[in-house]
Order: sequence, then structure tokens, then C-alpha cells
Amino acid sequence: MTAVTPVKLHFEDSGDWHSLPQWAEYFIAVGRQLAHADRSESRIVTAMVTPTRAFGAAFVSLGMVISDFAARERVSHATHFRTLLDLPPGTTVIYRQSPERTFKGILQGSEEVHGTLYVRVQISSTAGGRRAYLIPESLALQVQPTHHSGTLPNNPSGKNKRFANTFVDQLLGASNLAQLGPCSQPCCTIVGRRNVLEYEIRRTPLLVHANGQHSTGYLQDVLRVDRFAVDHHYHRAALVPVGSGGPPDDLVENTQLGVVFDGAAGFLKWGQLWGGRHQIVVLDRTEPYFDDAISAINSRFSQNRVDGEVPLPTCDAPPGAEVLAFREAVT
Repeated sequence: MTAVTPVKLHFEDSGDWHSLPQWAEYFIAVGRQLAHADRSESRIVTAMVTPTRAFGAAFVSLGMVISDFAARERVSHATHFRTLLDLPPGTTVIYRQSPERTFKGILQGSEEVHGTLYVRVQISSTAGGRRAYLIPESLALQVQPTHHSGTLPNNPSGKNKRFANTFVDQLLGASNLAQLGPCSQPCCTIVGRRNVLEYEIRRTPLLVHANGQHSTGYLQDVLRVDRFAVDHHYHRAALVPVGSGGPPDDLVENTQLGVVFDGAAGFLKWGQLWGGRHQIVVLDRTEPYFDDAISAINSRFSQNRVDGEVPLPTCDAPPGAEVLAFREAVT
């Protein structure tokens, strides 16, 4: 078992902000640990029985995305600069000039000045004089391809809350947010009731403290769940509603790390899919099909369990919760 640093998030109650309770930190830690766990020959199945499932799957998914972000190879300025040069003129981007100033922009190709190559980013409309910045390689990571309308303001101020997300900056670190750029392959897939997960992920505000500052935001700002995204943001997580026809084949194939089942119904329907991806099942004893889900998990434990390390948080499971984790042979 490995220790992980707690995520310093806070929730609002009656107008006051409070640190996340231990159970929430535990769920986040489970996701972070599983994101690092080897899955070359076997996967980890983690069943968590809790007094209530509320926010459990959302926080496990947050842990996986945070851990995946931290583990990714840092994109160099040179590599990202070459990526920008290869993009066609007209590609929509954002230019993060500073933490407080972020501009919508459009790539206008490259330009060489006194022997130095630059990427040209237009930030104002034709009526606004087609104002543009020349971005050298050393500042390339401040330009990120993204989807927006392509309509630029006449007089851009850079005070764009939609694109300048200090909540994400403080939670993940603003030094290399190009990692969250043009990649729509989901880190994890969440299976559960859409309306419940949308409330938890997209509509419940949270606060993060970092470096003496605080910012508010939503889990969606980090998770970027595909079905909750607006304006075609790049996705870091996918949702399969439990009442849907099931996950498409490409989602099963392209999920990178793991699947989080919020409740018994989705697990019983599709728990045999996503071979080679870790699985987390969050259950509560009062839900329908609880006994069926426990029976299915016990059957897989007795038939498919193999030896191997199963990383779990060093802290105790939440009061009233039971956790079973084992390695399962990948067939």
C-alpha cells in the first residue's frame, strides 16, 4: 500500500466551505492508486460497499484523472511548438498569456522574424484590426488547440472565465496544461445514472486552496465527461448511462485505465466488458440488485483471482464500508 497526498478540495454547506471528509479522500485515493497499477497480465477489481454511493464514483474517477495527468510524460516546448506548426491555419486555440489573461484565438500559420520562427495567433476580429501575437517556441505551451466558435471579439481583454480556469490550474498545476489539450481518448469510463452523476460532477461546486489562493469549480472542469461537455471540449472521461443500449465498441477499446461502476445495475449488465482495464464497483446495500452484484463479484473472485500486488490507500476505509480488491486474470 502506498501513501498519496490528499487532494485539498472543499465543499459548501450553508454558505461555509469545509474540507472534504475522510471518505471522499479515500475514494480519490483509490482512483489514484489504480491509475498507477500494472494491468499487463491481470486487472484489479475493487468492490466498495458503502452506506451511500453519493459522489463515490465521481471521486474515484477524479483520482484516476489526476493521477494520469501527473504521470504523463511532460510535453516539451519544442515538441508542442512543432505540433502547432503542423496544424492548419484557421485552427481554433486559446492563448494563456498569464493566469489572469486567456484569449480565444485562431492560428494563422508561422512567421519568421530576424531568423526566429514564430506561430502567429490572431485574437481579434477583422473589425478589431486582426490583432495577433507572435509566439516563439519558448512560449508554445501557452497556446492550446481547443474547440470554440472561431468568432473573435473586437476588443479582447483576456478576462475569459470560460477558458481561464484557475480551479483546474490550482488542482493540476498550471505549468504544463498542454497535457489536457488535443486528446479525446478517455482516461476512464463511468457507468451509472446520468441525472445523478450530472448533479455530482457538473452541478456541485467545490473549492481548492493552493499557494494562498482559492478558486471554485466543478469536477467536470477536470473530468471533462463527454456527455456533460459543452462546446465540444476534449474529453478525459466518458459516461455510459445505465439505461442506455450499452457502451459502443470504440469506447470499450479506447478507455485507457479503468471503468467505474456507480451501482449494481451497470455492473451486472456490462461488467464483463473492458478486458484489461481495472474495474471499481461502488455499491450500497439498499439498492436493487445488490445481492446479485455481490454474488457476481464473489464468483469472479473464486474463479478468476490470480496472485499479484493490489495497491490500496494506507488510510482506513470509511466507517461502515467494506472493500474487496483482487487481481483478475485477463481473458
